[in-house]
Amino acid sequence: MNNIKNISIMIFCLLFTITLSGQEMTLEQCRKKAIENNKKISIAYKNKEKADLTVKSTFTNFLPKLSASGIAYYTSSKSDLALKLGSMQIFDPNLVSSIVPSQYYPIIEGLSVISLPDMNFRLNLNNTYLAGINLEQPIYMGGKIRAGYKMSKIGDEIADLNIKLTESEVIVETDKAYWTYVQTLELQKSAKTYKETVEEFYRVVNNAVETGMKSRNDLMKVQVQLNQANLQLQRAENGVRLSGMNLCQILGLPLLTDIMPSQSFNENILSVNSEIDITTRPEYEMLNKQIEFKVQEERVVRSDFLPSVGVRGAYNYTYGVKLNDDLLFDKGGFSAMVSVSIPLFHWGEGARKIKIAETERIITELQSYDLNEKMVLETQQAIDKYNELLLEVAMTKTALDQAQENLKMSKDYYEVGMESISDYLEAQAILQNAESEYIVAKTKLEIGKTEYLKAIGRLVVD
Repeated sequence: MNNIKNISIMIFCLLFTITLSGQEMTLEQCRKKAIENNKKISIAYKNKEKADLTVKSTFTNFLPKLSASGIAYYTSSKSDLALKLGSMQIFDPNLVSSIVPSQYYPIIEGLSVISLPDMNFRLNLNNTYLAGINLEQPIYMGGKIRAGYKMSKIGDEIADLNIKLTESEVIVETDKAYWTYVQTLELQKSAKTYKETVEEFYRVVNNAVETGMKSRNDLMKVQVQLNQANLQLQRAENGVRLSGMNLCQILGLPLLTDIMPSQSFNENILSVNSEIDITTRPEYEMLNKQIEFKVQEERVVRSDFLPSVGVRGAYNYTYGVKLNDDLLFDKGGFSAMVSVSIPLFHWGEGARKIKIAETERIITELQSYDLNEKMVLETQQAIDKYNELLLEVAMTKTALDQAQENLKMSKDYYEVGMESISDYLEAQAILQNAESEYIVAKTKLEIGKTEYLKAIGRLVVD
């Protein structure tokens, strides 16, 4: 029974340990997770979706537009009109007498004057309807429709490039957080080892003090070193906690999620090309697309001052309008129209607007040249920095090897009484500092790799 209980306790402890150990994640997994949850990338994809819809929307400008319209008119008022005709002179009363009774006109010396009766009209506009179908087709709009469609296509391509650029920026941010987390874990491990070493040395010196072989002053020196080791470990643990929270925030996970990087520093050295090529960078392509966009924008401005031709066909049906209760309209009809507009004189407005568009294009080109030069400079800086970091890693590794050899010699000299305890403690501190510098140098090298790949446009998620 006790054995079963002990086994259950062991299984529980094992599961608890596995839970505490956290989820292991590779660098590539962190990159993908960050890209999935990053708000900037979500916005970039929404902009891409918007650009796709814009392309489809502007394409419809090539197609005929069909629309329907209708009007229903209601009014409670009626229009009554009285038309007074007055009198009319007739030259032959005998002819008139056969048509109009004589009481309506007097005979005046061979002339007849006829008095015409008033005419009353009642116009009713109530319940009048008008319905129609219109079809419009642009024939030539000065190139505006085609230029607008090309602008939408360029905008869609820029949206694609913006996604690549945003992803590369997120990858750089993720790599920095990942390798910083690895660095703090390595520093924590080094600090623990250093503390354990100093604690063991403290026990040895303390035993020597109790037997009278060492002075209390020597023990105090070790105690000071132990306090420093405890402080370094505390700082390392704080660094682990903060860097882990920072990585979780970038990955879109709760800040207290327990994750562990499954990768450590590697010795892979990139082959750096001394010839700088920025044409593969999304920023470079985006700048070129912006120039193309301005060219099309200039054509749109020109089109406003060129002739335009369009056709329009319509079928309309009208019902209503009564005159003296007689329906006037109850029929439909087809109509067609060709519209031609030719700008003639606008006091130089067109030339000035075209000049403004040309100037904006030139400004965009100049800005593109300036940014291209900055990208070349940035790439060169990334290459130089990476080469410097390679040298720094090699130098710190050499310093670490020397510190290890120095500690070994110092320990041998101390044990035979040829070196003071202060020198031995200093050798331990030198080794600890060399280990820390080596870890930091390797971290900067990994980050430098990422920055170099971004600078040459080769930073992608596998």
